[in-house]
Order: sequence, then C-alpha cells, then structure tokens
Amino acid sequence: MAPIKQHNQFSAPAKGQAQHGVTMVEILVAIIILSIGFLGMASIQLMGAKNIAGSSFRTMATIYAYDMAERMRSNAEGVDNGAYNNLDFTQLAQQRCGNNCTPAQIAQRDAFEWSQAIKGGLTDGGLPQGGGAIVYNVATDTHTINVNWREAIRIDDDFPDANGELQQFELEVQL
Repeated sequence: MAPIKQHNQFSAPAKGQAQHGVTMVEILVAIIILSIGFLGMASIQLMGAKNIAGSSFRTMATIYAYDMAERMRSNAEGVDNGAYNNLDFTQLAQQRCGNNCTPAQIAQRDAFEWSQAIKGGLTDGGLPQGGGAIVYNVATDTHTINVNWREAIRIDDDFPDANGELQQFELEVQL
C-alpha cells in the first residue's frame, strides 16, 4: 500500500500542479492601479467643472456687452450727443425720471442698470468682481464695450493672486 501524502493548503503546489487563487501582492498591485485611475478621473472631473464655470462667465459677459450695445442703439440721440462716451461706472446713480427722461438721463440709467447686473451676485447672473466700461474712439467713430471679471485660478507659484485671473470681453460697435 502506498503512503498517503498529506497536502498542506499553505504550502506551495507540487510540481506540475496549477496554482489556484491570487496572492496578496497581486491584490495590492490591482488596488494601487485602480486608485491611480480613480484619482485621474477625479482630477478630470474637477478640471471640467472649472471649465464649465469659466465658459458660463464668458457667456454672461457676451450677453452683457450685447445688452449695452442694444441699449445704445435704442437711444440713438444719446449716442449722438456723447452721453455714452467714456462713462464712469464708479459714480453712477439711479435715474428716476419716469417717462420724461432726456437722452443723457436714459444713458445714465442704462449704465447704472447694466453695471448693477454685472456686479450682481453669481446666483443672479452677475460676474465675480465684475465691471464694465464704454470707451469712445473719435478716430474710428466706434464704441468699445468692455466687460471684465476675475476667474478663479489654482493658487501656486505661477499665480500668487488669490483673487483670480482678470478676464475681459470686448465688443466694438459703430452706431
């Protein structure tokens, strides 16, 4: 009678026998590879969210610039009299003249409302630290409508400004 071989489950398989299961090292390598993949996907998600916010701000800036251009087109007499030339948006006051506004008062009201919309809260469609300006060029008889805002950026050695990077949209119109 042949002796019975006892096989210990923790011992290495005998020569010619296939190994069953996985080792701890293989499991750890698989976990590390999956972790790196998940970190990469999370980074892509964050970058995508930042780009979506930036494109939203650029869209709003475009809308505000065209809004002012339309306001100026509807007040042609105010444009002709220079009421929109080089407006100071820091010293604006709301015009309460009802239906009897002069073209200059309409221009002041337009500038005030436009400025308030740009500077409004983000949930109200405003831009972060938003601002605007209208510059008249006598030589070309054009108005350049500027809308600017600060877009959040990653703070590191290259960009030490915690307020974000200044972005600007310009629209040049001839009325």
